[in-house]
Amino acid sequence: MASPLDALLPATRGMAICALAMFIGPGHEGLRAQDLDSARYEFRPTFSAGVGMLAFYGDIGNDHSAFSPLVSRLGYELRAGAPVTRWLEASLFAMHGRVGVNERGTLRNLNMESRLTVGGLQLTYNFANLLPPQHVVEPYLSVGFSSVEFLTKTDLYDDQGRAYHYWSDGTIRDLREDDPNAGDAVLLQRDHTYESDVRELDLDGFGRYNERTWSIPVGFGAQMHLGGGFRVRVGTTMHFTTSDLIDGVTEESVGTRAGDARNDRFLYSNVSIGYAIGTSRKPRERNGPDLSPEEIDAIALLDDEDGDGVTDMYDLCPFTPAGAAVDKNGCPLDSDGDGVPDHLDLEPTTTAGAPVDRDGVTISDEDLLKAFLNYKDSANANIITSRAESFGPPIKPGSGYRKGRVYVVKVGTEVEGISEELIERILSIPDVRTIEKGDTTFYVVGEHANIPDALRRQLRLRAQGIEGDVMAEENGELVDVSAEVGAAKVSMGAESAVTTTKPDAVVRVQLGAFRNKLSKNIFEGIDDLVVIKGEDGLTRYYSGSFPEMNAAARHKVEMLVRGFSGAFLVAFRDGKRISLKEAGAQLTGPDEGKEIIGGIDRSMISYKVQVGTFAGNVPMEVMDKFIEVGNVTPVTSVDAVRYFHGSFKSRSEAEAARTELINKGLSDAFVVGALGTRIIPADEADRLLAE
Repeated sequence: MASPLDALLPATRGMAICALAMFIGPGHEGLRAQDLDSARYEFRPTFSAGVGMLAFYGDIGNDHSAFSPLVSRLGYELRAGAPVTRWLEASLFAMHGRVGVNERGTLRNLNMESRLTVGGLQLTYNFANLLPPQHVVEPYLSVGFSSVEFLTKTDLYDDQGRAYHYWSDGTIRDLREDDPNAGDAVLLQRDHTYESDVRELDLDGFGRYNERTWSIPVGFGAQMHLGGGFRVRVGTTMHFTTSDLIDGVTEESVGTRAGDARNDRFLYSNVSIGYAIGTSRKPRERNGPDLSPEEIDAIALLDDEDGDGVTDMYDLCPFTPAGAAVDKNGCPLDSDGDGVPDHLDLEPTTTAGAPVDRDGVTISDEDLLKAFLNYKDSANANIITSRAESFGPPIKPGSGYRKGRVYVVKVGTEVEGISEELIERILSIPDVRTIEKGDTTFYVVGEHANIPDALRRQLRLRAQGIEGDVMAEENGELVDVSAEVGAAKVSMGAESAVTTTKPDAVVRVQLGAFRNKLSKNIFEGIDDLVVIKGEDGLTRYYSGSFPEMNAAARHKVEMLVRGFSGAFLVAFRDGKRISLKEAGAQLTGPDEGKEIIGGIDRSMISYKVQVGTFAGNVPMEVMDKFIEVGNVTPVTSVDAVRYFHGSFKSRSEAEAARTELINKGLSDAFVVGALGTRIIPADEADRLLAE
């Protein structure tokens, strides 16, 4: 019995043929390939994609008069077109993006953001009948007809559900200005999260109006032919809609909300790149039999690009990672229902309803309290005066320690230095990492979910001549679990010998050797750092662990670019350092890099003067001083914005600038160092220059 799909496919092909005939237009049935080649005009369907800016003109925001149409929200466009004549092109287009505007005043405080989805037909006149035959750039005018779907929301509440009340002094508070308890009002900052549906609010009694409308897009611009069928198009299009409800405000709105009688409009200014498909190519020789339309349909319907067992036609989650378990719709399973798919979930058995982070790990009450206190601090205090917060970014979650409890093998401890033999043994282990607590550095291997797996790793290390103890790592702390380890050994039986193979070489990048230990923010973004202080008193820093020489060499180049001028490759195998040639390198120069004491590119070291740190808006009087002194640069982190003045090659120049800034009223100014874009203490910059 024929399925509904069998009847649908021929009908779909027929519709495609009809659409193509409409693009070609009448009179082209008898065109020959040689006729097309001999003329400038050729029937070449063009497909293009573009990106641009959307600006809104309506009842809110005084027709966007205070804003540039080129500094607004992004929009995206796809277009498929074909020439009707040499100077006229017809195209179908689809556009998606957001428009938004904010109006702030003494009488009216309104804001909105609307998600637009537009699709329609456009005719473009390219002046080709007036331009020289071999022109490259051609202007154009366009007009069309389109359907517009909009979904408009407004920002009325902060992320704690407190309503915004705009006071006459320009502030936003959680109580009305005439409220009896106005003296207890709390200052609020808009979160610019548009959470309230304008239609559902029904502030003006319009009811559930239709959120669709028609528009007439009128545009102009220019396009350049790049050759090979490619062209670049730059232009702007004003969409004149037939609705005045995109922003939810009309001339019939209540009170101060009332707008004017004009319909809403929006402007799309964009750049796109397109490719025209030639239709006069020489037919390609076929090496096999042609496929019938039915056979092609069968192949298309059975295609499963991501290999998850659900064909592409029915796959609601294409490009599923290989090996991920999926449901009948092809979407990754989420067994514990925490919103994180099983293949990304680091805690697959989360309690129902428990809040989790992006890794699916339960967020504890302590974490929630800390986040609330951080928010409360930033909401009620603008100025941060602690200098300790001025150096480097805050520690990223998961950086330097593992959340929850895992089991590791501790293979070494360093307080004042370790032997060269132990250093080589430690660096021979591919996944060794360091945990620093005070003046003590612990070297641990592995990250196991249970003790038996950690014990098996301990046995494999022992077979290589490396002794270690199984311990638990919990939120950056090592915990003694010897009692649990003993019980696990009993349940596992006797410690049987393990089968080992000759270990592969491990290639690392030594970043440098330093007489003084460096601060962590110098190594910002290097998550695989191994720090070792040797018997010679030098602290060496290693990054990366590679079984293959080319990958290690690429990582070395990356470290050189970051300013570690002393970076060079070192290789280890079976507890000993080996030559790069023994590790498999094809050498064209000296076998080993020369160790440089220091190893930081001094040309990247400079000094700056920090003049302020703010978690909210900069006070106007302070901003006036920043403008007066000039050359003030903001650096944004997750908790604040720090402001720095100048860039000086010597500490003395920076101190002189600091004195001048203090005399101008910036009393909290102090000198910091900089290594490229990373802020470091000034004293550390002094030590690096002295190495």
